Amino acid sequence: MTDDITKHSETFTIRASEVGSGGQITLPALCSLFQEVAGNHAHKLNFDITQLHEQDLTWVLHRMDIRIERYPNWREKITVETWPAAGDALRAYRDYRILDEEGEQIGACLSYWMMINLKTRKPTRMPQEVLDLRLSELDHVMPVKSDRMNPFEESDVAKKFVVRKSDLDMNEHVNNARFVEWLMETYDDDKAYLIKNMDIMFMRESHSGDMITSERKNLEHQNYRHQLTNQDGDVLALATCS
Repeated sequence: MTDDITKHSETFTIRASEVGSGGQITLPALCSLFQEVAGNHAHKLNFDITQLHEQDLTWVLHRMDIRIERYPNWREKITVETWPAAGDALRAYRDYRILDEEGEQIGACLSYWMMINLKTRKPTRMPQEVLDLRLSELDHVMPVKSDRMNPFEESDVAKKFVVRKSDLDMNEHVNNARFVEWLMETYDDDKAYLIKNMDIMFMRESHSGDMITSERKNLEHQNYRHQLTNQDGDVLALATCS
């Protein structure tokens, strides 16, 4: 990566609080690192959440397509690189690469974002100064997807959760990493690290006190479908894993 302000990287040492029983970082913890570097980079570019709130605007994550080649271990150092990529006036993309200490890629993520008006809670056009900062000459870390996922009726595994205040972020709704955490709760610990690909779509907000049902449907060849619903049956998130 260069010193161009539109590209950003941070180095982390994997902490004990971020690993599971096998001593490797969990997928939700990696999603939290993605969020950390994205927020820090957006602040550097003058369009992070706190700055947008002054204009009654905020970022909303719509989709994350994640590929893990190797989960880093406790105390291992990794570097997360990120950059915003061109989309259109309503959609934006942000790419991530996870590098080990030798600079080898061990994971990647392509995230899809929208900007919403805090008063109407509806998507809005991005300010021109935001559009001007997005890169167009770099390839995405993986292809952009336009397909949609559909809910399913019958599940093989289901878990229930009550949303806590600690699950909320600065937008006063559930943090995206919590959605990933709830999906992964449907796996045994030794199976969670077999998941190397997750494509998750965030459909609806969730708030403190909601009752969440996390469901998994088993497909052939170790492929899985997931959905999160609330107490009213509203679909909050859909995902595919393999």
